[in-house]
Amino acid sequence: MSDGVGAYSLGVDLGTTFVAAAVARDSRVEMITLGDRTVVAPAVVYARDDGSLVTGEAANRRAVSNPDRVGREFKRRLGDPTPVMLGGTPHAVTSLLAALLSDTVAKVTETEGAPPANVVLTHPANWGPYRRELFEEVPQLAGVPQVRMISEPEAAAAHYAAARQLGDGDTVAVYDLGGGTFDATVLRKRAGINAAGIDILGSPEGIERLGGVDFDDAILAHINFSSGGALSELDLSNPQTGIALARLRQDCIAAKEALSIDTEASIPVFLPNRHFDVRLTRGEFEDMIRAQIESTIGALTRTLRSARVEPADLSAVLLVGGSSRIPLVAQMITAALNRPTLVDAHPKYAVALGAATVGAELGAPDTRVDGGARASAPPVPTEAPAAPAPAAAPPPPAERADAAAPVGALAPAAAFGAGWIGGRAPEGGFGTSPFGPVDTPAAPEQPATESRPGRPPYPDLPPPPYNGGPPGNGGPPGNGNGGWSPPPSVTPAVGFTGGTGGPPPPLPPPPRKAASSSRRRPLMVAALVAALVLIAGGITYVLLRSPSATSGVTAGAPTPVLLPAPAQKPADKQPTVAASVPIPAVAGEIPVGSTPGYVAIAPNGTFAYVANRAAGVVTVVDTAIDKVVATIPLPDGPPQYLAFAPDGSRLYVSVFKDSDRSINEVAVLDTRTNTVLTTIKVGTRPYALAVKPDGSEIYVPNHDSSTVSVIETKGDTLVTDIRVKPNPHWVDFSKDGTRAYAANHDSNLISVIDTGTRAVLAEIPVERSPHSVAVHPNQPLVANVNYDSNSVTVIDTNTEKVIATVPVGTHPQDVTWAADGRHLYVTNVDSDNVTVIAADGWKVTATIPTGEAPTSIAVLPDGTKGYVSNLNTGTLTVLNLDS
Repeated sequence: MSDGVGAYSLGVDLGTTFVAAAVARDSRVEMITLGDRTVVAPAVVYARDDGSLVTGEAANRRAVSNPDRVGREFKRRLGDPTPVMLGGTPHAVTSLLAALLSDTVAKVTETEGAPPANVVLTHPANWGPYRRELFEEVPQLAGVPQVRMISEPEAAAAHYAAARQLGDGDTVAVYDLGGGTFDATVLRKRAGINAAGIDILGSPEGIERLGGVDFDDAILAHINFSSGGALSELDLSNPQTGIALARLRQDCIAAKEALSIDTEASIPVFLPNRHFDVRLTRGEFEDMIRAQIESTIGALTRTLRSARVEPADLSAVLLVGGSSRIPLVAQMITAALNRPTLVDAHPKYAVALGAATVGAELGAPDTRVDGGARASAPPVPTEAPAAPAPAAAPPPPAERADAAAPVGALAPAAAFGAGWIGGRAPEGGFGTSPFGPVDTPAAPEQPATESRPGRPPYPDLPPPPYNGGPPGNGGPPGNGNGGWSPPPSVTPAVGFTGGTGGPPPPLPPPPRKAASSSRRRPLMVAALVAALVLIAGGITYVLLRSPSATSGVTAGAPTPVLLPAPAQKPADKQPTVAASVPIPAVAGEIPVGSTPGYVAIAPNGTFAYVANRAAGVVTVVDTAIDKVVATIPLPDGPPQYLAFAPDGSRLYVSVFKDSDRSINEVAVLDTRTNTVLTTIKVGTRPYALAVKPDGSEIYVPNHDSSTVSVIETKGDTLVTDIRVKPNPHWVDFSKDGTRAYAANHDSNLISVIDTGTRAVLAEIPVERSPHSVAVHPNQPLVANVNYDSNSVTVIDTNTEKVIATVPVGTHPQDVTWAADGRHLYVTNVDSDNVTVIAADGWKVTATIPTGEAPTSIAVLPDGTKGYVSNLNTGTLTVLNLDS
């Protein structure tokens, strides 16, 4: 404890799972103990019956008996318009973070004997302006004045610099693996400047949902598997189940931490009517998390590339966050970068210590109306390269969400009982704010409808099908005269003043999560039931999936994979579609062999097929376990693009050789045996083909021939060629199959083809080098990417006019709609990322890092996951699109 004499600076790290605080006075910096027996306190909030909030260990203790009143890991959801439900009452994430901050400051004030002279609050470096602005509301709500904001890696580097582990001009990479998120940043220490003189280089990257809690879930899944599904068989209605799982999660956390210093651990499992132990070795644990660690190193490598820093130029890699203490982390970083790692004795303290150091060196900030101030002003990248909206108009909820989660106290990472971590603490959390009462308002109820500028409000139910009638008939009014004007943030086509046939109807609201027979997503409802069902459903999904589809198949072997019975045609059965979120999370990467140029998903969503160009094979990935289960050789040459028959029984593969143009064909694969049945000769360099929705025909764009070949699937015969403008790259069909849309790369045109007469009806001008096209799942819209203009254009298919143009990354190559149609996903092959665009307003909501040279993206029919093919790294990046 400090002596309480003299002014001091306070640094606070509000983490996903823990809160840490440090004070700096004169030349001394030290941590403040926030918990009973630990320096850090859990980032947990409990809502009492009277509406007041309890935080820290006191909240943790109440988790066992009242899990529906406890919130944790809510920092992940900052920006999500869906409130956190505690005891049936909605709370904004900012108010929960404010409660943590207020109680932290109160505890420090009690310990030090006086309030701090100034407070430095940290945030992830990869947060964009919107989330940073929201975070600046937290100290206002907490009643804490004189707050300065800096990024977490800047704070960590300041701590190491103050400890004289960084010299002037040193360049370091900060690898921050905490309880719930991962961040990678490259920093340089300015010469002749104190520890606060840190510059961010390049663009920081982060993985929103990857950290210690995910490793805990992996251990729980291991226990379930080792015990023959004991956790999946728990009685969900038994209240003792929650208590047992709370204890088990605590024991899993203890085992994880023990494996950082020991080679094995024993986990006691006390379930209702059953007790046993599970042995876990360090090697087994490392195998569970190796893929996730590889994805963090991939993000770190991309961050170095964006900063134009070679690994050899790094003085060191600073390891920050509690999960960075796992020995495998340092081993894999050293192996990948050949650079030394620096880790503090307590890496989870580094951010708070550095924040306090910065506060002491810079003094009190200039106060601002918004209650925050930046410690320094290095360029911090936005979450997306979109043109900014007018400052006075806040983005709509769809653009704010960090990740849409079901209404309840637990974030998705709270699977396997994360909501029930018990603990001990004195009543009432840390204490009362020394700056006055804390304003922790409950979030207002979300309105059923909300108006948007230039767009009609969302109805409670999806609108009737759009019939393209006259103004006022075909859809709801937009600008008062029956036509639809784009919002101010959209770049309209020249001369566009609104469609003459009425606007495209508004997109339906996100569907509510509902019970489903799908094994991919368990039911999530009120907090207690939610976590229990996640335990059963989640573990069953990961571990107890029927092996019938993959038994006897060795990964990477050419053994054919037998698909389950073909899926019903779309007209017969539609999957339950998840609501897509504005900022998808990276779930990991799957090695799939060299040169994966294109990925397609089977209609039933069970398998992803990947065209490995130079390797001359098609690779099969089981989407339930995200592992390669087979490879299929293509005897005639390199596979380029893929398209499934609607029932999934056939896969059509375009094949050509770039070197001599000697092979130009479509190979027909039987997906039941994964063998080539026949080949069909087509024009030169067949690109991204498409199958008509009724399965009767295949349209194949032939790049060098400037034709679209039409193949009848009944006899696998070429029946005609349709002449189009040079050079067709991509084809997609309208949902009724009456129109086909072809992107003509060298003509800057989208051709509209009548599939009944096989005649070109229209040619729609777009920007330079249209590469791919995608038809909206239920609205009269077509999107295409423009490779050399670095943009996406959106076309109203009723008016055949471009209604929006959106800037994206460098050389966009593929575009795909979310399954619910509310977002577009664009792969930028030379930016190494995916751009996410909200269909409500046509604004970029996120830029997601991928592997090197992402060429295509495919989405599961239920909308839960997306797969991105990375040509140069030989991987698929997996995106969680609904969380």
